Amino acid sequence: MTEITKKSRCLIDDIDEYSLAPDGFWALAEAVSDACLEIEGVENAYVSVTLVTGEEIKDINREMRGVDRETDVLSFPSIHYAPGKTAKDSEKRLKKAYDPAFDRYFLGDIVLNTQRAMEQANQFGHSFKRELGYLTAHAMFHLLGYDHMTDEEKRIMREMEKKAMRKIQLYRKEDAPVTNEILQSLAIEALDFSYSPYSKFRVGACLLSEDGRTFQGANFENASYGATICAERCAVSNALMAGARRFTKIAITTDEGYAWPCGICRQVLNEFKDGDMVVMVGGKNAPWKTKMLSELLPESFGPEDLDVQEE
Repeated sequence: MTEITKKSRCLIDDIDEYSLAPDGFWALAEAVSDACLEIEGVENAYVSVTLVTGEEIKDINREMRGVDRETDVLSFPSIHYAPGKTAKDSEKRLKKAYDPAFDRYFLGDIVLNTQRAMEQANQFGHSFKRELGYLTAHAMFHLLGYDHMTDEEKRIMREMEKKAMRKIQLYRKEDAPVTNEILQSLAIEALDFSYSPYSKFRVGACLLSEDGRTFQGANFENASYGATICAERCAVSNALMAGARRFTKIAITTDEGYAWPCGICRQVLNEFKDGDMVVMVGGKNAPWKTKMLSELLPESFGPEDLDVQEE
């Protein structure tokens, strides 16, 4: 896990107003930083994060960069990478940034303007949490050696930011469509999180919500066999905890062959489907097949039969 040294000079009431208490931000910052480091392939690093007001970041920008204007986020790397290189290519430079007090590499400082983040969240029509997460990811990739001075650099950095947002389930539908191939690759990635010591039958799944977010799941077994949870229901649980309620597709994979949803998983998926739902099964060693959920669960019983209105 990324170590975050915490500093806060922002208006705490501002964060509370947007339902993201300071402790909640630090957890978000750690999750974002961990995702960025995992994507880059770097371990045992830490950063300093300071939350400030608009006026304070303007002062810092003027003092440190000679730019007399407010901005949303600033990053000050502690490592100067060789041209064209990033942290994953710079083991020797990382070692020079080793801090024995933390037993980690110090990547640098992030200064985040919470007031501007609020304004931008409203402007772009997404949550304050999503904006803070994106700005933290943007700054992290700067600390890891990425930049956006040219169109190509901008494209590469933006793709890295999207990957980080997808990993922490703050991905926006308008960023880019989640293709079947992306959903399938995320299901395959989820296989590595399976806990299946008894059956040795790993299953990974990835759900696509109607708002464009993705949610992974893996099966996990139990010595009391009845307590086992399938990958599909694990993915649904992750999605519900993130506030998603309607799903359009799911990709399901195993190490070989096909793993169509069991009966109880079909019923759970039916509860939260957005219209009819696309179900894809396959994997690295089996070509993908597609069916509609209505084919797998004909004459289904769902909320509409109880006259339950959607929230």
